[in-house]
Amino acid sequence: MIFTDKYTLEYDPRKDAHRVHSTEAPLCPSCGFLMSGYDNRRRKAIDSTGAVYWLLVRRLYCPKCKTHHTELPRSLVPFKQYEAAVIEGAGSPQSSCPAEGSTIRRWKRK
Repeated sequence: MIFTDKYTLEYDPRKDAHRVHSTEAPLCPSCGFLMSGYDNRRRKAIDSTGAVYWLLVRRLYCPKCKTHHTELPRSLVPFKQYEAAVIEGAGSPQSSCPAEGSTIRRWKRK
């Protein structure tokens, strides 16, 4: 996974998703070589209000070390549907987390 802090979102009506455009050059975390984009994939995200939205994130390939990576905005957690702020705030009593109780308990265990 590669995280980007500098990006813009552009809505793509054909895919019904927001395309993530990074303004940073994607460097391989393994070897530091410049990676090339070869594909996009849909990524589900749920914000603090419970609203579901879809993102198109880039899949990248490093020609030097032959590895594949996905470029995610910093607000998302790898392999999780909820935004990072939702997961971090789930433990506090004053937060209103849209996740089910079993999901929150699982987050606290890890």
